Amino acid sequence: MVRQRSWLKGKCLIGLVMLLVVFVLTGCAARSPSAQSGPVVLKLGTETALDTPETRGSKKLADLVKEKSNGTLVIEVYENARLGTMKERGEGMRMGSVDMGTSSVGFLASYVPLLGIFDLPYVYRDKAHELRVFDSEIGREVDKKLQAQGLRVICYFDAGVRHITNNRKPVRTPGDLKGLRIRVPQTEASSEGFKALGALPTPLAFGEVYMALKQNVVEGQENPLSLVLHNRFYEVQKYLSLTGHQAFIQVLTISEKRWQQLTPQHQLILLESAREAEKYQRQLEAAAEDEVLRELKVRGMQVNHVENVALFAELAAPLRSIYIKKLGDPARELFDRIDALRETDGK
Repeated sequence: MVRQRSWLKGKCLIGLVMLLVVFVLTGCAARSPSAQSGPVVLKLGTETALDTPETRGSKKLADLVKEKSNGTLVIEVYENARLGTMKERGEGMRMGSVDMGTSSVGFLASYVPLLGIFDLPYVYRDKAHELRVFDSEIGREVDKKLQAQGLRVICYFDAGVRHITNNRKPVRTPGDLKGLRIRVPQTEASSEGFKALGALPTPLAFGEVYMALKQNVVEGQENPLSLVLHNRFYEVQKYLSLTGHQAFIQVLTISEKRWQQLTPQHQLILLESAREAEKYQRQLEAAAEDEVLRELKVRGMQVNHVENVALFAELAAPLRSIYIKKLGDPARELFDRIDALRETDGK
C-alpha cells in the first residue's frame, strides 16, 4: 500500500512538471515575434515628399519586405518628416521609440564626428566616386560606428548632387557668394563649408526652408535638384547655379534596439530587400536629374553652369587641415582612403 502511494505521488509530480513545462513554453511562444497574432510593423520616416526618389525608394523597400516575408513583416512609410525632423527621428531611433528613418551623413556626424568629412564640399571627384566610397569597406565601417550609437545602417540611398539657388544673382564665382544668407542643413560640415566659400550660412530644419525663403529670412539655399522641384523652391527662388559642391547620400537606418527585436529571418529579409531597394532608388535618382533640370527651367528658374568649379574647390580645401587638426589621425586616414577611390580603371 505504501509502495502504491509513492508510485501515485511520483506520477502526480511528473504530471505537474510536464504541465509547468508546457505552460512556460506556451508563454514564451506567445511573446516571441514569430508567434505574434499579426505582422511585425516598422514605421519608417523620410524627410522628403512622396514623389521624391528618397521616399519612393523607401516605398519600394516596404513592398519588397512585405512580399518576401509573406506579410509577416510590414514597413509603413511616413514622408515629409511626419515622424519628426531628422534630429527627432535620430534621437527616437536611438531610444527605440522610432523604428527606421533616413538621415544625411552630415547629421549623423552629431553622433560620430568623423562622418562630417563625408559632407565637406568637393571631397569627391563626382557621384560615381561617392558611391564607390559608401559601397566599399568604408561604408561597412560607418555602419559599425553607428551601431555603437544605437543605429544600424540598412542601405545608402543616393540623394543626388547639391546646387545653389538664390534670389540675388547667378553664382558664377566664389565672389558671388560673398555675404549671401543661405540656408544650410543643421550640420557642422555644411556651415563650415559655406563659411569657407564666403557665404553666411543659416542652419535650418528642412521643413522650414520654403517659408524662410518666402519671407526672406534667407536669400538662398542649396539642395539636390529633385528637392528644389518637389518642394517647389522654384516658387520662391529665381536663380539656380550648378555648383555641384556636394555629392549627397541619405543613410537609411534602423533603431538598433528594434533590430535586436526582429527574428533572424526578418533581419535577413530586411537586408536582402534593402539591397534591391537601394539599386532601384539610385537608378531613380540618376534618371531624374536631366528631366528635373528641364522642368525647373520650364517653371521659370534661370539656370547657369559654373564654368570654373576649381575656384570653389580651392576655397574649401583648407577644411581638410581643420578636420585633421580637430579629429587627428583617423581623419587623415579617412581622407587618404577616400582619395584612393577617387579614380578607377586608370582614369
